[in-house]
Amino acid sequence: MDNYTIFFLIFFILASIAIYFLYLFEKGDKLKEINNGICPKCKNKSVEIVNQKSHGCSGTQEITIECKKCGYKDSFTISNNGCGGGSCRI
Repeated sequence: MDNYTIFFLIFFILASIAIYFLYLFEKGDKLKEINNGICPKCKNKSVEIVNQKSHGCSGTQEITIECKKCGYKDSFTISNNGCGGGSCRI
């Protein structure tokens, strides 16, 4: 392998990591707006939960939201606090 190939591979890996962190940052900003009931696309207070799936009391919840004005849809995976409160019964 020559130096250009190694340089390209390192650049590609670093760029991929940077793009992934940018994606996570934008997803977090969208989640903050949605928690306030605001659509990230049209900025109206018209967001509703249309689907909610639970993966057990110590697992995660998958929440799908939809804006009733512009039709924006997105899904988020949110971790639960677990069974510590005694709410999980077998």
